[in-house]
Amino acid sequence: MATRVIACVAGGAVCFVLGIRSRRVVNGLQVLIAKGRKNKRRNALAGNYGPVRREVFKEQCEVVEGELPAELDGVYIRNGSNPYYDPYASYHWFEGDGMVHATRIKGGAASFCNHLVDTHKLREEKRAGFPIYAKFGDQEGVRGVFVAMLELLKQRVGIIRGASVAQQGSGTANTSLVCHAGRLLALHEGDLPYQLKMLCEGVVSTVGRLSLGDWKVPVTAHPKLDASTGNLHIIGYQIDRQPYLTYGVLSPNGSLLKSFPVPVSFPSMFHDFAITEHYAVIMHMPLVFDPKAMIEHNTLPVIFKPEMPSRIGLLPLTARSGDEIVWYELPSFYVFHIANAWEEGGKVKMVACQADKVDLNAMKFSEDMGSRMTEYIIDPAKGTAQLRRISSVVGDFPLVHPAMYGKPTRYAYTAVTDTKDEAAQVKGIAKFDLTTPPTQKEAAVATIEWDSARGGEAFFVPRSQDPSQCNGEDDGFLLVYVYEAGADASFLHVYNAQTMDSKPLAVVKLPQRVPHGFHTYWMSAEQIRQQQLPGFALQH
Repeated sequence: MATRVIACVAGGAVCFVLGIRSRRVVNGLQVLIAKGRKNKRRNALAGNYGPVRREVFKEQCEVVEGELPAELDGVYIRNGSNPYYDPYASYHWFEGDGMVHATRIKGGAASFCNHLVDTHKLREEKRAGFPIYAKFGDQEGVRGVFVAMLELLKQRVGIIRGASVAQQGSGTANTSLVCHAGRLLALHEGDLPYQLKMLCEGVVSTVGRLSLGDWKVPVTAHPKLDASTGNLHIIGYQIDRQPYLTYGVLSPNGSLLKSFPVPVSFPSMFHDFAITEHYAVIMHMPLVFDPKAMIEHNTLPVIFKPEMPSRIGLLPLTARSGDEIVWYELPSFYVFHIANAWEEGGKVKMVACQADKVDLNAMKFSEDMGSRMTEYIIDPAKGTAQLRRISSVVGDFPLVHPAMYGKPTRYAYTAVTDTKDEAAQVKGIAKFDLTTPPTQKEAAVATIEWDSARGGEAFFVPRSQDPSQCNGEDDGFLLVYVYEAGADASFLHVYNAQTMDSKPLAVVKLPQRVPHGFHTYWMSAEQIRQQQLPGFALQH
């Protein structure tokens, strides 16, 4: 095997010296190295994690149970990882091509459409007829070093065509969605967002990659909309060069109001953050980029270092420089997703799904990697931070009423993880009362669980956009895609978010399977009508 690796690297060097521009020669070297190891993490392609190949539109989907609430007028959308080409070796769930699955609901009827986001990466690979970008899952151990080297070679000799990766991007737009300034955006934290077009009947298409003026780094998958100002707060991070972290704000019309680096001492995965009335709340945690780990520990280059602390930073929304952030140190942990944060009695309270450890190299899920709802209290006056676990329920993908970001919130929901499943599928939805006193210890107040079906992240849709027409913060609906393995079929379930009755208000049968994916969004009929197309210097 050592001989094969040396030969592959030598071949790559020859290609570089001679300036050979054959996609297949250099790509073949990369594939050969990747295939020299046992395929790993392929459970991320098994069962309902596997991709679908067809893009479909069905104008009239069957409501097989109950009735769709008359108040629902919009589109429930789920983004996720759906590789267009089968990976040639290892695979990581994070890296498939972005596919959105959209169910348009209006007048008690539903239509369905799924669409592969037409990214620069996908177009390049379609032109080549095979995958030409290195997979994150193959950049593991010593072989992973050579895979990464050959990726640089492909850029150097022009195998990846068009403008540079820095100009065109290589992201998959596979993680989340947000609507801002009349634009529906598909996001992936390794690139700029892609704008999508949503037609009134629910058909989805790609408009193009967004340009954000002087913003020169990727945008993470979880921007935060300030409903009181219409501003969209964003962060972006890089793991291979400074600045490691950048913060910015987009105005209600989508222009960049400000951006600046936030100094941090080491590169980390900044997946999510929060906002309050006066602060951006940023978490700097020890899931770090460490290329030495590829050789020293035979792992991917992103590893969790439990010996290092986690930090929560408060950055004033009025700040003009990242130097204005104040950090508060806590014991080591990792948070992928934050439910919400707000200010209360001069303190900042945040609620998030915290894991005591995280391992992106893991072949299967174990309960010690599970996330649980946790409360954080930061006291700027005293310069202290505390945390407290408020639930024993293992789950993630937290959500709240979408108009409540940055405001005091009583209710939150999460997807519930099946801890007995090595693939960590979602078995239900949990509801939490965030006002539960510490003496009660358990903030989960209700759970919907499926017998054998499995689902994903739900989205909360208020019964009315006018709070005066709602009977409380939780008066609304939970929408979620659910997969039934026995029938090999997917359904949209609609639940009463207030009562948490396990019997759905409505079940819609979808025309094809919806693979397990990442994040969801509700685009209202008003947002559909107010789309700006194309607008704002889109790249094609």
